[in-house]
Amino acid sequence: MERFKKFYAAMEDWVSGLLLTGGLAIIFYSVFMRYIMNKPQTWTDEVATYMVVWGALIGTAVALRNDHHIKVDLLYNFLPPKAQRWVSIFANLVGLAFCVFFTYAAVMLETRYLHTGQRSTNVMWPLWVIFGVLPITGVMLGARFTEKLYLLLKSGGQEWLSIHQGQTRRLD
Repeated sequence: MERFKKFYAAMEDWVSGLLLTGGLAIIFYSVFMRYIMNKPQTWTDEVATYMVVWGALIGTAVALRNDHHIKVDLLYNFLPPKAQRWVSIFANLVGLAFCVFFTYAAVMLETRYLHTGQRSTNVMWPLWVIFGVLPITGVMLGARFTEKLYLLLKSGGQEWLSIHQGQTRRLD
């Protein structure tokens, strides 16, 4: 299981990083072709936008995994560890509920695009391909919220306490 977790984390990092890097490379190519070679390419803006957005969406799971997401923890830091654990359980349950709703809505959107056959403006890609990242992102975020909930609930939260606060004291 530990091997799978390492592989999955590396896959998240690489896919997100490659999409962002690829999108930025296409933007540089577009600028070069437009202003240096005087031969603008119509497809570059659209493809670069898709790649950067895909990389950022997949990167949200990486941010959640590493606790680098935006959070307001001014009050949270003043709470005792037991109360922090309960607040974290609630927050992760809300996050998981959002992921279920987000994934469901994304699948409904994908189904609509499959049935209508709509295509993008310049490159004429099917929209179901372009928006396919949405249900994938929902599942990836849901997996991360589930992992966090598991750590919070496993053995009364002792593992969560040792990982997130670097302490060995008990929650009791």
